[in-house]
Parts: sequence; C-alpha cells; structure tokens
Amino acid sequence: MAMYRFPITNVEGDLVAQYRDPDEKLYASLELNQVAFPKTGMVVSQTPLGEAFTKAAPCENGMWVVGDKAAGAINPPTAATSAPIGIVYTTEKEYDMMHYGLQRFGRKVKGDYPRVGLLGVGDTVTTNCLQYNDTAFPAANGKTAEQVLLDALKAIDTTPLYVAIHPVGQNETVSAANAVPEIVKNIPQSGIYGKIVKFYTIPNGGLGVKYQIIRI
Repeated sequence: MAMYRFPITNVEGDLVAQYRDPDEKLYASLELNQVAFPKTGMVVSQTPLGEAFTKAAPCENGMWVVGDKAAGAINPPTAATSAPIGIVYTTEKEYDMMHYGLQRFGRKVKGDYPRVGLLGVGDTVTTNCLQYNDTAFPAANGKTAEQVLLDALKAIDTTPLYVAIHPVGQNETVSAANAVPEIVKNIPQSGIYGKIVKFYTIPNGGLGVKYQIIRI
C-alpha cells in the first residue's frame, strides 16, 4: 500500500499550473462553507505546533490536528479516536506579486502558532488537503490510482466516499502526513469522519472536495 496526496492543482486547463514555476512547492487550501466554531468560540490559538511539523512537511490549511491545549502543542492525530479534532484554518496571504494564490500558504512549522477550529457535527468545508491509498483505489484498466480516485469522486451520488483520520501505523512515527484526512470507501468504525458531499473546486480553481462532518 502506498499513500498519495490528493492533486494539489488541476493540471489540465488550470491557469495556476500553466504559469507557475514547476519546481515551486504548492500547499493545500481551505474554504469554510458552514462551520460553527467561529461563533461558538471553539477555536484553539496561542498553542504552538509540535515536532511533527517541519520545513519539509509543514502544517497546511485543511489538516486535522489534535486541539488539546493541555498537551502544550498542536500535533497530528495518532489514531481514529484522537480528540478533540480541529481543522487548521490560518489566514492565508499573498507573499509578493510573483507568488500569489492560496495554494502557497504552508510555511508553518514547529513553534509556529496555527489557528485551529474544533470540528462539530454538520460542519462543512471545501479543501484539497486530502490523501488516499492505492489499495482502496488501485490502478486498473490502464488508469492510474489517481484517475481511479477521480472517477470514484465523480460517482459519489451512487457510491459514497468518506474522509477519516489516517492513523499512525505500526513501526511508523507521527508526521504531518497523519494530519491529512484520508479518502476512504467505508464508514470508519470509530472516531471522527465526514462524508464527501461534492467533487468540487477550491477558491483558486484547483480540484477539491466538499465534505460534511458526520461524527466526532
């Protein structure tokens, strides 16, 4: 089994992809569609990121993290039952005239302070901060695993897909990758999960999905 990041940008017909430096690293983006935490005050701030977030693997908007202030740091979840789970929604910005666009946010590492909203049932967001494995979506009939995933997303009206915590496996160390929600075919038996509502685009035009939290 191999894990892959969801496409960060729509390669075909995406103006961002056509004009950017191919060596430039892009990051995930997030749009809050309908969430309760800004009004209820269920926001974790002034708590630094932990050691899992590095320059090579920084914290990105749309990641799921454990918003436990008592722990003294914001860390990726280690299992489906990790709680409380929040979503990173730090304000994005343009760094300069040559590097614009939401997908360039992502320079948050150990010691930096993200803004985290604790997720609740019914919260709905649109993002491309996702990953999938090629066991659930294996390459077949001349199509890559990514193409198989995209076909599955187009068919969610008849065959639902979900997002869930990607747990830390045996002999694995906790990393930023564990903070990226995983697209799965089956409802997880425990822990937080969301249901994909729509195969969509994020604000900058790249591919993304809209999902709603069903259980916390």
